[in-house]
Amino acid sequence: MEAEKEFIELTFLPDRVTVKAPAGETVLDAANRGGLHINASCGGEGVCGRCMVELREGTVDASPGLYLSEEDFARNLRLACRAKVKAPAEIFIPLESRGDASFFKKAAQADEQVSVESLEPNVTQACLILRPPDPADNTSDLDRVAAALSEQGLRDLDVDLATLRSMPDTLRSSGFKVKVTVERELPLEERGGRPSGRIVSVSPKDDDDSYYALAVDIGTTSVWARLINLATGEALPSVADLNGQISYGEDVISRIVYSSRPEGLKRLQRQVVDTVNKLLERLEGQVPGFRRRTYVAFAAGNTTMSHLLAGVDPRNIRLAPYVPPVASWPSLRASYIGLELEPHTTLKLFPSVSSYVGGDIISGVLASGFYEREELTLYIDVGTNGEIVIGNRDWLTCAACSAGPAFEGGGVRFGMRAAPGAIENFLYDPGLKRHYLGVIGNSPPSGICGSGLINVVAELFRAGIVNKQGRYDPDASPLVREGEDGLEYLLSPAAESAGGKDVVLTEIDIENLIRAKGAMFSGYQTLVEAVGLEMGALERVIIAGGFGKSLNLENAITIGLLPSLPLERFLYIGNGSLSGCTIAAMSGPMWLVANDIKRKMTNFELSETPGYMDKYVASQFIPHTDAALFAPLGG
Repeated sequence: MEAEKEFIELTFLPDRVTVKAPAGETVLDAANRGGLHINASCGGEGVCGRCMVELREGTVDASPGLYLSEEDFARNLRLACRAKVKAPAEIFIPLESRGDASFFKKAAQADEQVSVESLEPNVTQACLILRPPDPADNTSDLDRVAAALSEQGLRDLDVDLATLRSMPDTLRSSGFKVKVTVERELPLEERGGRPSGRIVSVSPKDDDDSYYALAVDIGTTSVWARLINLATGEALPSVADLNGQISYGEDVISRIVYSSRPEGLKRLQRQVVDTVNKLLERLEGQVPGFRRRTYVAFAAGNTTMSHLLAGVDPRNIRLAPYVPPVASWPSLRASYIGLELEPHTTLKLFPSVSSYVGGDIISGVLASGFYEREELTLYIDVGTNGEIVIGNRDWLTCAACSAGPAFEGGGVRFGMRAAPGAIENFLYDPGLKRHYLGVIGNSPPSGICGSGLINVVAELFRAGIVNKQGRYDPDASPLVREGEDGLEYLLSPAAESAGGKDVVLTEIDIENLIRAKGAMFSGYQTLVEAVGLEMGALERVIIAGGFGKSLNLENAITIGLLPSLPLERFLYIGNGSLSGCTIAAMSGPMWLVANDIKRKMTNFELSETPGYMDKYVASQFIPHTDAALFAPLGG
């Protein structure tokens, strides 16, 4: 008989969260089960060094290694992904290793204004006052309800068994005065004899006409949610939190790899579902009891995130010929995948175009509205897997650029997400040869986020401290010095930094940024030229996503991330994915438009597109080897 597992108590500081873990479990997994996020961009493979923790008391099973020197080990530092539970212990998680969600929980979010021309949700309610049965009228309960709905134009409806089971008691306890909720499907001319919808619930008639839809953006880093009152069309304030999967990898490839481990897919699916469920708890503060009146949820994410939410194995997404299991999702029961919503709530996932252009892009394009305008538009969602769309009302092309994690702080020695302690602004004074930092939360700096990385490199390039190859001139500033990885620039000395270490920017960091921006820019070039146009023909550039909110356009153009166009051509739309879900919730016809957008898009696999690699190589300079592409702004 198998021996019973021994459970050991770990206490995580400074949160003072206690977790009981089986012997042999990693500290990373134990912390994650306790609701604590520890940075692990490599997915716990021990090759990024981001999950450093300090052993305050007790012991864990660990040893020095690639990212843990003998000196670090002697200072009681450990890698959470490699340290295994052995005995009771107290473990301190330093700020630079934490997945800090305070930005989402505390900062007031400036929600984008979302509206539709007419409120026409695919869920509607009908208040019915029915004649009770009598000896002269023994029509069945369902036929009685269906006849009354037919008089209001709601015909040929399906009904769930759960609704049928509760309906007789509901009709009689309410005196046959009921509110019937119907989820409508395709327009009559498009459904080919299929039912026009289904009866979702039959409930006693009351004075509250409110009923709701849920919009959810499943991002790789963060998850956003909001309620929409379908009776009024009001979109309530959104809430957000870090995606619980981040402790298993910061990019989609790391998570696909992790999902192939034993129990890996189940664990990742549970993490993202738990994140959404936590947001549902917070939405209860806005509308207590909203769940029983929520009948549909619209969700969008990249192709991998959609599969992980549904618990569908994503492994083939990263294997040639890169075919996802699902592109257009059927309607799902939200409760079936673990979301804490009523059984009557339908989940509708936005369709994907390809393995790396997902439903979040379809949703964002829907929200932007450029698919119905004449002007030639470039739509950008900058991130680890940067997606781009170029087109107008007549045609749409799309591609994904493997930019890497630099824009989210990955691959950078002191890189971090945009959270308190992250350097996000930088100004260099060439006269005094000193700089000024802007840090999120006005706290001592812990590291540098993606937008801060762009701002620092752009300023140092303009000052002549960094050259076109991304190398430092050691004579240009006293803050350039020799470090353990080559030349580096001192951003903040140890005495002024949160972690008690010098915060620096290395030439390797700059090289990673150049690779990332080059992947994006060469993607724009390839798509534009594939349709016989030039970059100057772009009439509008739409930037979506949280990264774009803090992006300095001039600095992004200076380093070669964005095309050199007049600044008035750029537009930031915020969380386009969440906005598109909101629009689909408000308007059933717009949900059909989203599916039309998917069908209209022509996807380019950049690695297989002639000329892409040449363009990528040419972009590996600041801003580019072709000076003509970066004429002065406004040119």
